[in-house]
Amino acid sequence: MLSIPVRILFGVDMALGCFNYVAWSWFAGQRFSALFLFLSIFSTHFPDADMIPYLFLRRRYRLVSHWVVGHHPLLLLPFVAVASFVAAKILMPDRVSYTVALITSGVLLHFLHDGASSLGFPWLSPFSQARFRFRSGKPIVVPQAETEQWMSYWKTRERSAADEIAGRTAPVTIAQFLFWGAGVLALIVFVIDL
Repeated sequence: MLSIPVRILFGVDMALGCFNYVAWSWFAGQRFSALFLFLSIFSTHFPDADMIPYLFLRRRYRLVSHWVVGHHPLLLLPFVAVASFVAAKILMPDRVSYTVALITSGVLLHFLHDGASSLGFPWLSPFSQARFRFRSGKPIVVPQAETEQWMSYWKTRERSAADEIAGRTAPVTIAQFLFWGAGVLALIVFVIDL
């Protein structure tokens, strides 16, 4: 079970959170802030919070994917932008634009990362379940037969909640570790360069 925190800590979303923070902070001329670093990392992981209701409801409703609540870009991105705008207006009125850009782009980066999978990503969800993957920089619709084959495979498997989580987080590869290292290095350079 220790492998799950390791996969999260050294995962692509963690590195994306670091890169997102450094890019927006540098662009906006912001100094290092642990709060905003946390917000950036949290935002790149936020769509996966739908794993929690999925674990409780998967058997009752025969769900095959945790992309039930948080993986609807057309709904979640505007919601995150508005919610972060309102929260920033109240809590940090001098950093509203920076906060909204940081958090919303973090969620978008998560979706782009999910969209890099061979199964594709439902960019128009919940209005369409068509999945798109990118090949040579162009969006391609994933054939319905391929999607159905994947879903039937997951429906036939009985898994515990721990297996469900562990099975959906790929082991950390050398490439992911190097990407994570680059994200941390960018963060270190940003902090030292102050």
